[in-house]
Amino acid sequence: MAVDNWPQFRGPGALGVAEDPKLPDTWSETENVVWKTPIPAMGWSSPIVWGNRIFLTTAISMGEIEQPKKGLYFGGERKKSEDQHRFVVYALDYETGKIVWQREAWKGVPPGPRHLKNSYASETPVADGERVYASSATSGSSPTT
Repeated sequence: MAVDNWPQFRGPGALGVAEDPKLPDTWSETENVVWKTPIPAMGWSSPIVWGNRIFLTTAISMGEIEQPKKGLYFGGERKKSEDQHRFVVYALDYETGKIVWQREAWKGVPPGPRHLKNSYASETPVADGERVYASSATSGSSPTT
């Protein structure tokens, strides 16, 4: 039986298993891609799905950010950013990929550093059918959208 919602990290029950036989086994930049939607900045949380909406997060810096480096990289801790960041939750249409809405969950200077290979928006949101909850451990906020 296919599951309609993927409400948290690793999906229903946090099992990381999707039983839809139509899911592709392979994909690339062009193969098995239905749509692409540019999202500003860096958000490395997992997207979640509820009904016909895909929810994801990003952290938009108001200053310059060092881009991640490819490959194995030790010593990636960076100094605490002094720039304001906007922590934003996006809702996209499942069929078209168009942005349906966006909400600024928090704006401020992150209280700590990030690793070069990470983002300030790493925590995956969750949904319960009525609300989407997005939390950022680095900002100390727990906004509800």
